[in-house]
Amino acid sequence: MGNSKLKLFRLILAVVAAASCIAALPAGAGGYTGRVVVELLDEIEYLHKFRLLEDFSFLDSHGKIWVARKGGIVDDESVPRELQILSGLPYVAEYRKAAVIHDYFCRTRSEPWKQVHRTLFDASVAEGVAEAQAKALYAVVYAGGWRWETRESGCYRSCHAASESLAWRPAATATEIEPILQWIRQDAPDLDDIDRRVDAVVKKPGPHLFAQRP
Repeated sequence: MGNSKLKLFRLILAVVAAASCIAALPAGAGGYTGRVVVELLDEIEYLHKFRLLEDFSFLDSHGKIWVARKGGIVDDESVPRELQILSGLPYVAEYRKAAVIHDYFCRTRSEPWKQVHRTLFDASVAEGVAEAQAKALYAVVYAGGWRWETRESGCYRSCHAASESLAWRPAATATEIEPILQWIRQDAPDLDDIDRRVDAVVKKPGPHLFAQRP
């Protein structure tokens, strides 16, 4: 077999193998590319945080690729500390890769916060977390996790044009969120229903109580 034919044969095998891997994934499932390689930072401003030593990415259920870039900082605290006592949440070790993607984008704030939290759900399911637990995780992070305005939002173009960053966390308590987690376990709602239920409970969602135009 000539060199050109051998190269073509190898190319065909690679395409077939890749297609087989894609077909093996459940419908709507995402996947990871790369390794989570980090170093512990001991500088005061980064105490108990980690620096990514390699790019690490996740392909979500909508076909979007989320790349956590080498050099990015993550803190392994997707779930707010005051809400970690809630029952029904997966252990951090069960969604470690998902947490890296989520933490990275919570710090860079280059994507809308709602999409970032939805990606945590997708990524945790892709990592093997049961859907009910992934929804509980999502609800807790949606309720008390970081929210922000991207630089392209109408908020920056109007009342906060001079601000370097606009980010906040809602004032959510474990007492408010626990009934929602029970409801998730019993009724298996979708993510839109979870958003509405959390929005009705959290009394201080952030600095703005009106919808911003894109």
